[in-house]
Amino acid sequence: MSTTSHAGKTRLVTLAVRLTLLLWAALWGASLMSDSGHIPSELAAAQQEMGVMVCADGTIVRSNGSLVERIFGVGTFRCNSWRMRARQVDPATGHTDWPSSPRR
Repeated sequence: MSTTSHAGKTRLVTLAVRLTLLLWAALWGASLMSDSGHIPSELAAAQQEMGVMVCADGTIVRSNGSLVERIFGVGTFRCNSWRMRARQVDPATGHTDWPSSPRR
């Protein structure tokens, strides 16, 4: 193998690695900008709606998952999915009527 062909292959591999890193960095930056604009707009839209945010799905998070933690139920609840529930207030009594609550 000649020195010229080895240098050419090295340049080609270096170019491919640099282009891959540049593409990854561009996609990562676009993702960050999208998330940073998306979350505040969702919160602003939620403030305009009449309702409350309720947790739709979540998990119990344990620090190390030991047997003692599992037996005694030590852990914190972390919500994974939120949704809006419309607030419905009875003007006569002031009570909130949740669709999931039993009728009295």
